[in-house]
Amino acid sequence: MQKHKWLIRPSQMGALLSSGRGKDKLFGDTALKVIQEAVLLHKFGIEPNNIEDKKMDKGTFNEPQNIDLASKVLGWKNVNSKDEKFRIANDYFIGEPDINTPDLLADIKSSWNASTFPFFKDPMNKSYKAQLHCYMDLTGKDKAELVYCLSDHPEHILQAEIKRLTYYYMERSYLFPDADGIEELWSMAEEKAEEKTRKEGTFPQIPDKNKVKRFIIEKDPEFMEEIYTRVIEARKIFDELYNSKSLN
Repeated sequence: MQKHKWLIRPSQMGALLSSGRGKDKLFGDTALKVIQEAVLLHKFGIEPNNIEDKKMDKGTFNEPQNIDLASKVLGWKNVNSKDEKFRIANDYFIGEPDINTPDLLADIKSSWNASTFPFFKDPMNKSYKAQLHCYMDLTGKDKAELVYCLSDHPEHILQAEIKRLTYYYMERSYLFPDADGIEELWSMAEEKAEEKTRKEGTFPQIPDKNKVKRFIIEKDPEFMEEIYTRVIEARKIFDELYNSKSLN
């Protein structure tokens, strides 16, 4: 029976650490789904059904300006948002750190709005901890940073939100009792939608220093061993599914 070495993406590791509810169930449904998706990708080239939503779109689009903002606020040296990211692989993982210089390893998270930005709480859950440990393992570093940035929605997302809200308000014409005809109703709905969208999606009133939150962790050898063990066990299931009769 042929074995296939599956390299784990750091973003997958948190899900793979989830356990089943029963004592004998090592992997939970979330972990099994990741393994099954990996099998289908390696066996048939079937990509996971990862829907690109507006939050992911903002994170991707705003990454360069978030890196520049973090560099300014945190005083990072030799960090350039225009630098090309490189994919790294070892025996366990494969990934592209957002920032990887000789002195710095960091992962940038883009908050959707001010309500989701961690002004007061520490968002370093086990999933993010695992992700950063994978990056540390890939780069040989002993310290990594999780950095949240709050930046304005890009204009194309603002316009899409304004359009969506305009239709929402048009369907609730009772909110505009003074509107005289459909054209005025549309104008009032659009004005209200734009006011609300820009208020919730842009943050000129917040100083830059308050738009960046940094959380630093050091490598935990015991946790790293837990991750290695988990990868080994996950690969066993991967091989079983890959070579199962139902796929051959």
